[in-house]
Parts: sequence; structure tokens; C-alpha cells
Amino acid sequence: MKNIKIIFFSFFLVFLSSQSKSEIKVAFIDMNILISQSSAGKSLIEELNKIDTKNKKKFKEIKDALNKEKNDINLKKNILSNEEYEKNIIKLNDKFKSFQADIKKSAQTLQTKRNSGMQKILEEINLLLTEYSKKNQLTFIIDQKNIIIGKSDLNITDEILKSLK
Repeated sequence: MKNIKIIFFSFFLVFLSSQSKSEIKVAFIDMNILISQSSAGKSLIEELNKIDTKNKKKFKEIKDALNKEKNDINLKKNILSNEEYEKNIIKLNDKFKSFQADIKKSAQTLQTKRNSGMQKILEEINLLLTEYSKKNQLTFIIDQKNIIIGKSDLNITDEILKSLK
């Protein structure tokens, strides 16, 4: 019985000492800040805003021209024959449909540019985060929007932002 107690006690000590004391290291970042304040993110946002402004101006001019044409047709309603009036209305409706299709196509093109640009930025950020994680032996890097409460010294956004610029 005494031997069993000694063996059990020895086994218990060996088991406790051999157990690895691994530490989970966690950090968090604010992805919105990384994207909006990095040089690549600023450049993408600026380019998209220029394209959007240009498109809005172009489409406003077209819409104004179409509205003017609509008013002209309405003013000539009593002068034109019914057939001529109907032809003009059909042409105008076709122009409006084309205008709406152009707006939709433009919005899709802008969204595609945004998505591809964001994908490139996120790939670059992912590489930096992977490198940073290996260098600092981090177990997790979590986006700040998924954290309710955390120590501010665990926020590595500024360090990663410096690497991005």
C-alpha cells in the first residue's frame, strides 16, 4: 500500500511538471481604421469618390436633357398628330430605359472596382498580420468590432498602420 502511494504521488508530480504551460496571446485591431487610414485605402477611397462624382455629374446632365425633352414633347402635344406624339413618347421612354440601364451598369462597375481594391488591401493587411503574429507569438488577432471590452494595450492597430504606410 505504501508503494502504491509513492508511485501515485510520483506519477502525479511527473504529470504536473511535464504539462506545458501554454499561454494564449491575443491582440485586436480596428480594420476600419486600417483600411481608411492606410495609403492604399485612402487612394482607393479617393479614386472611387472621383469616379462617383464624375458619374453623378454626367447622369444629372443626361437626366436634365431627358426632362427637357419630355417637357418639349408635352408642349407640342396639341400641335403633333397622335401618331407623331406616340413615336416621340416611345423614343423618350427608350432613352429613359437606356439611361436607367447606364446608371445600373455604372453602379455595378464602381462596386466591382471597390471590391477588387478592397480585396487587394485586405490581402496586404493579412500578410502583415500573419507576419506580426508570428513575430510576436500571438495566438489570435481579432477585429475590434467583435470585442465588447478589452485592455487598450492589446490594440495593435497603430503598429500595423505604421507598417502599412
